[in-house]
Amino acid sequence: MSIEELHFRDFRNIQEQVWNLVPSLNVLEGENAQGKTNFLEAVYFLANGRSFRGTEYAGLIRFGASETQLHGRWSHEGLESRLDMKILPEGREAKFQGKAIVRLAPVQAGLRVLVFTPDSSTLFRSPPQARRKYFDHAISVQRPAYATALSRYQRVLRQRNQLLEHGGDPTLEAAFDLQWAECALAVMKERESYLEEIRGPWRRRFRDLLGSEEALDFQWRGELTAVPNLETEALLKALDGVRREEKRRGRSLLGPQRDDLQVTFAGHPVKEVASQGQQRMLVIALKLAEADLFQAQSGKSPVFLLDDLGSELDARHQGLLLRILGALKAQTLLTTAQ
Repeated sequence: MSIEELHFRDFRNIQEQVWNLVPSLNVLEGENAQGKTNFLEAVYFLANGRSFRGTEYAGLIRFGASETQLHGRWSHEGLESRLDMKILPEGREAKFQGKAIVRLAPVQAGLRVLVFTPDSSTLFRSPPQARRKYFDHAISVQRPAYATALSRYQRVLRQRNQLLEHGGDPTLEAAFDLQWAECALAVMKERESYLEEIRGPWRRRFRDLLGSEEALDFQWRGELTAVPNLETEALLKALDGVRREEKRRGRSLLGPQRDDLQVTFAGHPVKEVASQGQQRMLVIALKLAEADLFQAQSGKSPVFLLDDLGSELDARHQGLLLRILGALKAQTLLTTAQ
């Protein structure tokens, strides 16, 4: 699978650009501040409906313009796909194969775009919220039903927090507790299942990049992850233990919204014992593992966006990564300074 054509208008500093891409390596060379990263961001937004920089919609629209327009065309085994997207200050609108869509699951079933930028290497040095956000997105792309389960949990959590803050009928409280437990359990089980699925590929890719074996492990950690026989009744019992404190603070104190993915080398947290280079390889290995899962599930190759790779990897590791991407038959868009 490869993107054949891109057409962007009024995205950040891009007034209008049309690109025809090759299926393998595409190199975008230019001076700093010319918009190379903006180009990759536009590609990523088109496929994922979000910015990898965390920018709100209004911040993506070129100054003086009222909207941004993005268009992409790609094909796989003779089947052509087209996606058109508008970015407005209040949100985005998308048409896939000429039909309006709200969620991008039909697009992401065939188009997987992964990005690595200099900021990506900080994933395991960042606060837990950054890792939850990253994995929630990755799981949603791989398993569209997870996005629905997570959305439902977040809605119930907001409603429960309102009830805790303002008080309410005990019967209503019990009903929200049950909904919270059921939704929390669904989210936690999906997260754990995805981690089990990606654990092997992630370790293999890390070994490929590092050239040596490491005692690498990953676990979700939180107040509830250690609860034995994690089922609805166990979660409700855990709530009883914090109920008084929750009412005092006016918010939920338990749940997957507080969990963190803990990554360790030989039992020690990565952020404490791993070098910056090892952490960089860990993130790249994770993205390669995501590509492996997508390819195994869909039979299609992913698209990789690599921003300023020369500032992050030495020549040997750059060559190694590009060879791995070549073996994956992954279309690659790479930016580099002149």
